[in-house]
Amino acid sequence: MSVRPVDAALEGLRTMRRKPLPVLAWATFSLVMLPILGLVAKIVLGEEGRAALNGRGSSADPREILDLVTHLGGVMVLLIALALVLGSVLQAAIIRSVLEPRNDRFAYLRLGKEELQLLVVSLITWAAALGVTVIPSGAAVLGTSLLSGPAAGWFGTLGALAVIGLSLWVAVRLSLLGPHAFSHHHIDIREAWVQTHGQFFRLLGMYVLALLLSVLVSIVGATVSSIVANVLGGGVESTDGGVVASHPRLILTLLANLLLAPIFLTLQTVILVAAPAKAFAHLNQDEIDAGLHA
Repeated sequence: MSVRPVDAALEGLRTMRRKPLPVLAWATFSLVMLPILGLVAKIVLGEEGRAALNGRGSSADPREILDLVTHLGGVMVLLIALALVLGSVLQAAIIRSVLEPRNDRFAYLRLGKEELQLLVVSLITWAAALGVTVIPSGAAVLGTSLLSGPAAGWFGTLGALAVIGLSLWVAVRLSLLGPHAFSHHHIDIREAWVQTHGQFFRLLGMYVLALLLSVLVSIVGATVSSIVANVLGGGVESTDGGVVASHPRLILTLLANLLLAPIFLTLQTVILVAAPAKAFAHLNQDEIDAGLHA
């Protein structure tokens, strides 16, 4: 058996169509939990911590995130752990809806062994990301510094491409670790790695399609937020054309984004998590149907 990229990438959309109430429950979960997480962050970080966060921007580079965690200490570790727990609960619900569609109590939301295992999987994934970016990047930078002229430029370019290729390869090969751990009830990196043997390009194609769908959902979300803000602010007139006069419309826009962003973020998560879960099902459907992974 092999992965069917298009079928797997579209699993998130099928989930939204087949299970609208659970998806609504997941969106509500995000809508409630994300502001709570933000409030906790505001309380525990304090002014200095928030200033450090603002100074870092929104980079997803694992090295910058590690540097930020080191700077903020235990407080940031606690916040990241809480965010990972919430993310693991949502991911487990989505994977459960794909692999165990009949186990739909509480809209597939739980807090148990599977969720904790997915939390560990997240930590393993981040550790792997650090390993395949920090060490090779350091080697590339060192090699570039020892060379000069065109050779340094070529070495730096090839080194960067090698780091990107290695990161992509490892990410795809480990991409079924979450569904594998959920289905087998234990974490087995070697077995999950073996599962992707000969499936790299199929999985890569699946993720490209899933990412495109996720971007499309993001665009739709931004458009809907803008429309809602314009409708809500339609009766707000500017009296003097100044910045102050535009504040009511700005507030309505921010409010619309605050309410709608978690919903569309949840839809993006459904697409990106359901895809590898369906790919895992493609590779193990006979065993899943026989109940061997239950």
